Amino acid sequence: MRQVLSMTSYDKKLTSVIQKEWYYIDHGAAHSFLFTRDFPFEIDPKFKLKISAERENVGEIVRIHPVEENSAWNIITREFGRRSMRLIDHDRINDRNVESNKLTVQNIVSLKEGVASGRSKLLKFSSAYFVTGEADKVLRTKKELLEDLKKIGVKAENKRFSDARVRNKIIGGQLEGVYLDINSVSNMIPVNRGYLFQEKGTFYGTCEITGAPVFMDRSGFPSSHQLVLGMTGFGKSFFVKATMLREKVTRNVSLKIIDPLGEYGNVAKSVGMQTIDLINQEMNMFARVQFLSIKENVDRTLALLLTLFDLDNEDSGILDTGLTKMYEQNENLGFLKNYVKSRGAETYNKISPIFEGSLKKFCSGKNPNLTGDVRIDLKNVPKKLLPFYMLLSLDLFMRSEEEGPANLVIDESHYLLQERVITSVERYIRHARHSRISLIFISQSANDFLKYGPSVTIMENCSIHILFRHQVVSDDMVKFYNLDESLANFLKSGAGFNGKYSTALFYCPGFTTILRFQSSKKEIENIDGIPKS
Repeated sequence: MRQVLSMTSYDKKLTSVIQKEWYYIDHGAAHSFLFTRDFPFEIDPKFKLKISAERENVGEIVRIHPVEENSAWNIITREFGRRSMRLIDHDRINDRNVESNKLTVQNIVSLKEGVASGRSKLLKFSSAYFVTGEADKVLRTKKELLEDLKKIGVKAENKRFSDARVRNKIIGGQLEGVYLDINSVSNMIPVNRGYLFQEKGTFYGTCEITGAPVFMDRSGFPSSHQLVLGMTGFGKSFFVKATMLREKVTRNVSLKIIDPLGEYGNVAKSVGMQTIDLINQEMNMFARVQFLSIKENVDRTLALLLTLFDLDNEDSGILDTGLTKMYEQNENLGFLKNYVKSRGAETYNKISPIFEGSLKKFCSGKNPNLTGDVRIDLKNVPKKLLPFYMLLSLDLFMRSEEEGPANLVIDESHYLLQERVITSVERYIRHARHSRISLIFISQSANDFLKYGPSVTIMENCSIHILFRHQVVSDDMVKFYNLDESLANFLKSGAGFNGKYSTALFYCPGFTTILRFQSSKKEIENIDGIPKS
């Protein structure tokens, strides 16, 4: 016999409804908006199922039946010990083997077909019972309601949902069970914790599998660096712009941008960022970086020179020795000039513009202050010089003395993957992990990074990977990301769409899904600078 959640002992039954709730954070406070479907439902007290995965009980399901509907909703009511379950296969619930070992497009399509046909539904992670009705009836039936829920194994506690700290704990998954606001007609029973809900996380979008919100706090991962890859026009840049703006609001993170194509002007304007044009900026690229060893300083300076000049092995050897002596003896640029001149006239002629020509401004001035929100605009730089200017920008940002956490966005980062440049990038990505700087690399294809060892190291040092549409999914990509045929096809034909509404393959430690990203009208205006009708 089914047990009706609304009490039959009263003349006027309470109305039982289910609402699905998405959460976001604005100015440090949690908020929500609802997609609602109201209907009466009954709880089946005879159905209770343990969820097993990897030989452990990781959750529990109860079943409800919408009144006058020939369908069942299987609801996860609690979770034991594990942070997340990757994918629930609805068609196997009754076989007591409910977790799929692999995320595949086929499983997702099957799941959606099951939901659409009404065979079974799963409310998971951000769903809730709402019990509504006349206030006096709700309060009078509170005790009976809790007792009935207890019979089917749902833990109950009294908590004020209007208390912001309690609400954050609820939606963060730190509390479990039934939470009743005794002064409210509406009473909430959270079903489970967020699929990936981190207390200080930024809203990245929704999980395409469950519809649950994904809140990311990258500072909690072994590496906070992020890699965003995909073809031009399929949403990757807009995704980065939006999520970085959201992080500024939620975590007060400084935003720094290396902008080779000049695409981040509106973001800079909306944030009030300082914008710098390096072409007209005086600086001293030979100044020693304090947190690097002498050998590392020599390597970083030599890498900058190699992107500017066509130097052979003999030239590199002369410069290597001269730079080493200059840093060891704490000498100035005049020392290097005289040393190179005395060792090789041909080498000196190649690099003479930095001493007395058009590039002298990069060696004779003082490095700019790049603390706070700063954008380096490189749109006027010739393409052949972009590797130098981008590496120089990264170098300037990394040596700035930032007090708090910072996000450094590097657009068109494939320009930094040249053989002469990549070792410097690898050095800085290791240092950034210990200096509260998160590097966000944006490029057109994962294949750019899979060409040789050092760039693969960069991929391995990024905890979060977000893949939009790819023209070519190489065998190396399939191997690196462990893609099956369906996911490879998704990257070639299904991922992306546009910046305002798009899907991507999402990887982070312990969690893989297809992520759906959406943006609001106000956010679009801040990013594009054009009001949307």
